[in-house]
Amino acid sequence: MNHQLEINLRNWVKADFPSVRNILEITWKDTYNFIPENDLLLHLENYYSESKLNELFDNPAVIGILAEFSSKPIGWMKLFDDQLTSRFYISSLYVLPSYQGFGMGKRLLQKAEEIAAKLGYTKVWLGVMNDNVKALEWYKKNGFNFTEQEPFKMGQTEVLHLIGYKIIAHK
Repeated sequence: MNHQLEINLRNWVKADFPSVRNILEITWKDTYNFIPENDLLLHLENYYSESKLNELFDNPAVIGILAEFSSKPIGWMKLFDDQLTSRFYISSLYVLPSYQGFGMGKRLLQKAEEIAAKLGYTKVWLGVMNDNVKALEWYKKNGFNFTEQEPFKMGQTEVLHLIGYKIIAHK
């Protein structure tokens, strides 16, 4: 069976907010086991409450992409067109753990590159927690070069965040 036909990437709508929060909470608990759960939930509430999601949704520099498999939301990506720094960021890219390893992350990454290229960018930027070894290795395997680092705080927990870029084909 060809699962490609059942995969859909689309711009998010406000009705997707509960699915986005669910995807974030499940993937964070699975991925960030080095951060106390209270800090994860605090960060979720501080940055992804309904009012914060509304702010993101209404921000013209933010693009939200929902990934669906057979109409079920399984991933979410937040893109940010940072015109102040002339950088195009993948701010968030999350796929539910049970759907990882099947190419969904790569599909989302390709979609981000396509959008960035259409906007005239030649690089895509992102940040990854240093302790998120699985994601860090995946991004390196997919062409990202990490050149900067800065602290990142989730609740009361501070971790090292690596910032990297990938050169993309200009379309």
